[in-house]
Amino acid sequence: MRRVAAPAVSDTQARNSETILTMNEEKSHTPFLILTVFIAAGLMALLGVSVEPILSPFVLVAALIYVLFPFRSNSVVRRVIVVAVVLFGLWFLHSLIGVLIPFILAFVLAYIFNPLVAKVERARVPRWVAALTVTLGGLGIIAAVVLFVLPIALVQFQGLLGAVGGLAATVVDLLKSGKLFDVLTELGVPVEQAQKILSEELSGKIEKVLIGLFEGVIGFLTGFSSLILHIINAIIIPFLFFYLLKDFPSIEDAFVGLVPHDGRANVLFVLTSVDDILGRYLRGALVVALIQGIIAAVVLSLIGVNYALVLGLMTALLNFIPYVGLITSLVIASIVALFSGGAIGMKVLGVVVLYLSQKLLEATVLGPKIIGSKVGLHPVVLILSLVVFGSFLGFAGMLIAVPTTALLIALVKDWQQMRRRPVPEAPIEV
Repeated sequence: MRRVAAPAVSDTQARNSETILTMNEEKSHTPFLILTVFIAAGLMALLGVSVEPILSPFVLVAALIYVLFPFRSNSVVRRVIVVAVVLFGLWFLHSLIGVLIPFILAFVLAYIFNPLVAKVERARVPRWVAALTVTLGGLGIIAAVVLFVLPIALVQFQGLLGAVGGLAATVVDLLKSGKLFDVLTELGVPVEQAQKILSEELSGKIEKVLIGLFEGVIGFLTGFSSLILHIINAIIIPFLFFYLLKDFPSIEDAFVGLVPHDGRANVLFVLTSVDDILGRYLRGALVVALIQGIIAAVVLSLIGVNYALVLGLMTALLNFIPYVGLITSLVIASIVALFSGGAIGMKVLGVVVLYLSQKLLEATVLGPKIIGSKVGLHPVVLILSLVVFGSFLGFAGMLIAVPTTALLIALVKDWQQMRRRPVPEAPIEV
């Protein structure tokens, strides 16, 4: 009787059997694994509390990456690692912001003046010569401002603060003279209660309120002057500016080289949009502010308004803030004109005409010609951005509100255009 041989087990069947056995073993060990993970997490928390004095973001982010790096193929794990690295980078920059200010300032200046150096370089001038010329020219202009303009501005600023004290005293005397109470009586307002409030509460605070208002609005001039003096004294900034300006194309190429080839086209597209808007705004806004400040200082001086140089500097700086800057400059200049003597009515009228004409000039000529239409924002969006950025970042937020909002809107529009582009069809194989 013939014995029938058992069929041989194939490799595939063997592997499937091993896989099934492994899965069964993993299922049997799953509760134990979960319990182990919870115990380990609790022990790690206790260890963290024990060594809390030596913990720092460096240690935490290194430990996080060490634990999660073997599982980086998982999309969730990759996102956790990216978020951790980004948060660590923000903390690192915030911790070193005081040290990095000269580098940031030098880079921003190099970015602003790079087109000028590139234009000179196209005239067959070595780039280092063009960069050195721009650096020395900038130092010369700053030195001239510090030596000739700044002393006059500081004297006028101190005189303006002294005039505020006189203005406060005048207002207090007016309140105590009784003329105001006659008007209140005609309007049906209780005179005794109003007199008590004005004499005991308001009169004692009005000088502080007015001085605080002027110091809050115009006080940036002293900080701005101090900043210029620090820039002159900090020799490192001109050197950084020169080397960054000289090697700016190499820096751009090095940055682009860090981007993977697959996403390089999109990154270049975004960087081009950013440069087109941000660069145009920074350079154009500086030129427009300089023009507006010079016009304000000259005209105010011609019509006899005191402290014209300080008001011109204030107008130049506040010109970066649409609407709010115009109203603030107009109000302060009108108040100063009221106490400048002479034909007060004509001076106040001249101030109003000056600032309204400047706004019209900027809207019709300077803005479109120098800054361009790409930075233009709808008035509602512009005011909303000023309120939001000002609420979170104060005066600095209002300065960056316009370019940041314009940049975000442009990036969203570019992203929408990229989504609408038709996807190229794959070739049909025959």
